Amino acid sequence: MNIHKNARLTSHGRAELARRVVEGGQSVAEVAAAFHVCAKTARKWAERFRRLGA
Repeated sequence: MNIHKNARLTSHGRAELARRVVEGGQSVAEVAAAFHVCAKTARKWAERFRRLGA
Protein backbone atom coordinates (compact mmCIF):
# COMPACT_ATOMS: atom_id res chain seq x y z
CA MET A 1 0.00 0.00 0.00
CA ASN A 2 1.25 3.46 -0.85
CA ILE A 3 0.80 5.69 2.20
CA HIS A 4 0.76 9.44 1.73
CA LYS A 5 3.72 10.98 3.58
CA ASN A 6 1.43 13.28 5.60
CA ALA A 7 -1.17 10.64 6.43
CA ARG A 8 -1.92 10.45 10.15
CA LEU A 9 -3.07 6.83 10.06
CA THR A 10 -2.70 3.71 7.97
CA SER A 11 -5.68 1.55 7.07
CA HIS A 12 -5.13 -0.41 10.31
CA GLY A 13 -5.24 2.78 12.35
CA ARG A 14 -8.41 3.94 10.62
CA ALA A 15 -10.05 0.57 11.31
CA GLU A 16 -9.10 0.75 14.99
CA LEU A 17 -10.46 4.30 15.22
CA ALA A 18 -13.74 3.20 13.66
CA ARG A 19 -14.04 0.12 15.90
CA ARG A 20 -13.65 2.28 19.00
CA VAL A 21 -16.51 4.50 17.85
CA VAL A 22 -18.83 1.86 16.38
CA GLU A 23 -18.19 -1.19 18.58
CA GLY A 24 -16.54 0.38 21.61
CA GLY A 25 -19.12 3.08 22.13
CA GLN A 26 -16.58 5.87 22.59
CA SER A 27 -17.49 9.35 21.39
CA VAL A 28 -16.22 10.58 18.04
CA ALA A 29 -14.56 13.59 19.68
CA GLU A 30 -12.78 11.44 22.25
CA VAL A 31 -11.43 9.00 19.67
CA ALA A 32 -10.48 11.76 17.24
CA ALA A 33 -8.40 13.45 19.94
CA ALA A 34 -6.70 10.16 20.84
CA PHE A 35 -5.74 9.55 17.19
CA HIS A 36 -4.83 13.20 16.48
CA VAL A 37 -7.38 13.71 13.71
CA CYS A 38 -10.35 16.06 13.49
CA ALA A 39 -13.81 14.89 14.52
CA LYS A 40 -15.11 15.31 10.96
CA THR A 41 -12.54 12.82 9.66
CA ALA A 42 -13.19 10.36 12.50
CA ARG A 43 -16.94 10.55 11.86
CA LYS A 44 -16.37 9.89 8.14
CA TRP A 45 -14.29 6.77 8.83
CA ALA A 46 -16.75 5.49 11.44
CA GLU A 47 -19.65 5.88 8.99
CA ARG A 48 -17.73 4.01 6.29
CA PHE A 49 -17.00 1.25 8.78
CA ARG A 50 -20.72 1.00 9.64
CA ARG A 51 -21.66 0.75 5.96
CA LEU A 52 -18.83 -1.37 4.58
CA GLY A 53 -17.19 -3.09 7.52
CA ALA A 54 -13.44 -3.47 7.87
